[in-house]
Amino acid sequence: MVKGVIGLQPPPRTLLVFVFFLSGMDSLIYQVAWQRLLTVYYGVGPISTALIVTIFMLGLGVGALCGGALAERVRARIRVYMAIELMLGFFGWFSLPYLEFLGGSTAGSSYQATAVWMALFLIIPTLLMGMTLPLIVKIFSGRFEDFLGTVAFLYFINTLGAAVGALVASYGIISFLGLDRCIYIAAAINLFLASLIAWAGRGAAGESAAPSSLAAPDAGASAPVGPVHGLGRTAWLVVLITGFLAIGYEIVWFRVMEVLVKASPYAFSTVLAVYLCAIALGSFAMHRALPRSHVEDQRSVFFLLQFLTGCLVALSFVGYYVLTVHTRFGALTRASFWRSLHPSFELPSLEHPSLVFSSVDILIWPLFFVFVPALLIGASFPLISSLARSKADQEGRTVGTVYFFNTLGNALGGLATGFILLPVLKTERTILVFLSVNLLMGLFVTTVAGRRLPIAARSVVVLGLLGLAVAIFPRPGQLYAAMHSPVGHHERTFQEEGIEGIVYTTQDGEHIGNYINGLVHGGRPNPGFYAEAVEALSCTQETRNILIIGFGTGSFVEVMEQQPEVRKITLVELNDTLMRNLRRIPLFHNMLSDPRLDLIIDDGRRYLLRTDEKFDLVLIDPLWSTTAYSNNLYSREFFTLVRQHLKPEGVFLVWTDEMRVLPKTVGSAFPHLRFYSWPPRFGFTIVSTAPLKRDEGRWSRVLATFPPEMQPRIRREAITYLGDSAYVESISRGLPINEDRRPVCEYYLGLKTRQAGLAPPPQVEE
Repeated sequence: MVKGVIGLQPPPRTLLVFVFFLSGMDSLIYQVAWQRLLTVYYGVGPISTALIVTIFMLGLGVGALCGGALAERVRARIRVYMAIELMLGFFGWFSLPYLEFLGGSTAGSSYQATAVWMALFLIIPTLLMGMTLPLIVKIFSGRFEDFLGTVAFLYFINTLGAAVGALVASYGIISFLGLDRCIYIAAAINLFLASLIAWAGRGAAGESAAPSSLAAPDAGASAPVGPVHGLGRTAWLVVLITGFLAIGYEIVWFRVMEVLVKASPYAFSTVLAVYLCAIALGSFAMHRALPRSHVEDQRSVFFLLQFLTGCLVALSFVGYYVLTVHTRFGALTRASFWRSLHPSFELPSLEHPSLVFSSVDILIWPLFFVFVPALLIGASFPLISSLARSKADQEGRTVGTVYFFNTLGNALGGLATGFILLPVLKTERTILVFLSVNLLMGLFVTTVAGRRLPIAARSVVVLGLLGLAVAIFPRPGQLYAAMHSPVGHHERTFQEEGIEGIVYTTQDGEHIGNYINGLVHGGRPNPGFYAEAVEALSCTQETRNILIIGFGTGSFVEVMEQQPEVRKITLVELNDTLMRNLRRIPLFHNMLSDPRLDLIIDDGRRYLLRTDEKFDLVLIDPLWSTTAYSNNLYSREFFTLVRQHLKPEGVFLVWTDEMRVLPKTVGSAFPHLRFYSWPPRFGFTIVSTAPLKRDEGRWSRVLATFPPEMQPRIRREAITYLGDSAYVESISRGLPINEDRRPVCEYYLGLKTRQAGLAPPPQVEE
């Protein structure tokens, strides 16, 4: 064994594999937590989230490019790798105060400025993370001859760690400890890894161990130095395209999953974990299957994988549509669609098979749509790395450059898919474009099992399958219509797909139902929403200037427009797709045409960070508290922000789908509170900085502004006053409150665990 530069042995292979696994896990933990915290300051709108993801990817790509160059220039690679882990740990440890300073100073900036601030925060850690793969590949290549096997194995280890990190972050650390401790744990892992490398190598900086093999039988042969003929510079274009397609498919899969299993943070992390696990296993399969294949075989296998990816994606979506519409398979869609929590973390009754399925569908649907195509995507990365290598002794530079073009393709694919393809072409045609590109790559499969394929045969197969896919693939709107089939048949349906997702609205006379990404968001006519607004107005002394966050189906806006004393209504709605869809119905078109209404398409928190305006009444009913990113509108910090935008005697109404933590949280920001229940399991809270008193005369006057046939229904609505701040404190004793760094309701597993031992709250009559 050749010793390192300072004369001691470098760390053993097993230890480096363990380190690289934890490094991948750690990176995903950081990504989940940092992305979540950045939205607190810069919003959760599609532009903000796209900027976060794009900057993160580009940072990783540039880091890989730098890491590849560094790996070829230095001998002390293990020492460099240790230093990277050390620097990541220190950055992670101080990232919270840094983000608090940066975000607190720049929150609510224009999107152009926001991109700069995000880059200032993310550039250092993402560069460091991106440098690790080419460095570790070069370290291993100094010991193991097989380049393809080395890249495949290490990519498998790192990506598998990332899959585990996605689950650990959401189901474990954030749910029980919060976002701040999540980052501190990630930083501790970095420091532990740096210490482990230092201890095991005693400071060794070399990796000049005698070559052996990860998978090949002829261990001990030295890696050849000289040119390797693969795809040449064409490889970079191919990597760019496949990176574009990989992230494009991922975005489409997430959109489909969002409709089926809704948008909880656990749904996102589970789909991501399945995707990453499949990528890892695909890379591992390539490590085992083709360690010593010829270059020409590798080219054909690579393009065959792309071709098969297109076939499998087509098969999964066409199969799902046909089975859902024409067979009993549709019962699985119905079982998933009507469940609002995925997972519910409740034991289902075996007497109801649909409940059993909806308890595990968060895993089943990703396996159905994502797993097998992602296996092939994962197998492609080590292959294209091998085909891109121009010199056998440039392993680190090759992998770094491949990773850079791959992440560049990811970034371009994410922006193009989210902002152009899906809004313009819709999901069905976007998938068809992607799989068509994959199928056309089948033209470059020159050999299969050692036998050459003539171009004529390849053309017939590829063009034939392409024509078949175009002919049988669902048309725009059909896929989501099938997913919304549990809603039933209605006189009219309106469906709109845009940047924000899928909006599906039904109309039967005066009755309107509304679904955003598969989750119920409002309905008309609903006297409960009217009763909420009437109650809030009866507690408000002045109602000239009103702010409403979240449109739903317009009940709050309608009530405010009926009040003659109201001079201005500011409506902040995140979802422009929702507004476009509802404007097609005359009722909403007229409602939104009121000259007193100022419609602002933006994140509600971001809007308040940008304005100095103060309001007499603020009403929010934006989204379910278990939805991903909901805590930005349900945290104590947000409620404090609302308080700063209320006039001295202003009133704030918050709809609650959680009856202990949410009222306790809003009560922590306001001294005066009235808490109401709205059967079967909802409620709302009215708060103010001034004492609250319900004016019966005003209540009656507001009720009189409704049509005569609606007034008795509002009177009969079972809105029950439960109590004040003391009552809320009594029913929530022992429970935490929502904070920006502790999203208790959003990551509801920890909350459910704590609530399991609490008695049901008592009922208090006024």
